[in-house]
Amino acid sequence: MQGDIYGRKLALLTHKAGADAVQLHTGIVAFTQCELLLDRGLQKPPFRLRWKWMSRIESVASDQKDRLDDADLLLSLSDAELSEQELSILN
Repeated sequence: MQGDIYGRKLALLTHKAGADAVQLHTGIVAFTQCELLLDRGLQKPPFRLRWKWMSRIESVASDQKDRLDDADLLLSLSDAELSEQELSILN
């Protein structure tokens, strides 16, 4: 799976349990120092993608690309799955 996602644009959706609001974070999947990262550009810190989330990454349908900032891949996580440090990196 890593080879299939490396260098591709990923949309990371985060949401609070029971809430309708969703946050969209996008970037390019990079591999560095034995970790997969979501490289979000020069203005934002990279976000570490946990190995256990890899099986949940899906391809984005062509009719959804506009809504997901033209991303190729999608990972949806609830805020409960993220540590406080991870949440602070994303916000």
